[in-house]
Amino acid sequence: MAYEVLHTAPQASDFTPLSAHQAQTPGTFFGGKAVLHYHCANTKVQIRQEELAAHADFAALGDAQTSQGGEGEIGGVDVWVTSRHLTLWSTAKTYGLQIPYPTISLHAEDGDAVLLQLGLSDPNTTADEDFEAITLRIIPGAESGVSHADAGESNGSALTPRQQLYEAISAGQELNPDADPDDEGDNGFDETAPGATGWITSENMADFVDEDGNFRMPEGMTVLGGEEDEDVQHANGLGPGAGTTRTAAEVDAEDGAEDDGKWQRTG
Repeated sequence: MAYEVLHTAPQASDFTPLSAHQAQTPGTFFGGKAVLHYHCANTKVQIRQEELAAHADFAALGDAQTSQGGEGEIGGVDVWVTSRHLTLWSTAKTYGLQIPYPTISLHAEDGDAVLLQLGLSDPNTTADEDFEAITLRIIPGAESGVSHADAGESNGSALTPRQQLYEAISAGQELNPDADPDDEGDNGFDETAPGATGWITSENMADFVDEDGNFRMPEGMTVLGGEEDEDVQHANGLGPGAGTTRTAAEVDAEDGAEDDGKWQRTG
């Protein structure tokens, strides 16, 4: 699903602060709390009036007022940016939306706001003309509880709340690369293989490695090698051929070294 409706407020205790996460090695990479990169209270969320009318779940965040630009503006929204989701929570409505990073098709700095474009349809099964999307402008409030690691300084000056929010979302996007099984890149390279389009870190390691240290494919990702390798099992979690050793005689036999016209190895 493109997002999840919440009726329980996020709490700081639900997450590991980024500073604490970076200060020590986690006791376990499995089943741990998400890392909180940024929390900003009392933000404003702007959405075009026609999109609010078409998407009741977003309209339910609050009573929209008309902004100077003619958009619907919902105030009093708390923003939680973690290593797993972006969450918008309205205290007044006791209601929120938890948005996975693959749903965010675009994020950018836009004046005093961070602009988000969310894809609400499955691009693999939805025709272009039927694809649903919604665009949000998030204007951070002055209160920010937890900041991104790089939020302290940028070229010697402190980052603004808008810059901190943008950097935190960027970090979340890098930790959660899109899975695109139809795009294998050049030369059959599978961009959804572990680490191919994003970093495997202590924050997302549990998605790629089991408790025995074996690689595993997250749900929705394809196996490197294609259909012909689906029946091949590798106990060490590596790809086909990994760890294989052959003698020179075996290589000669496979290459047809017995052919008199073939160049012979020496030494």
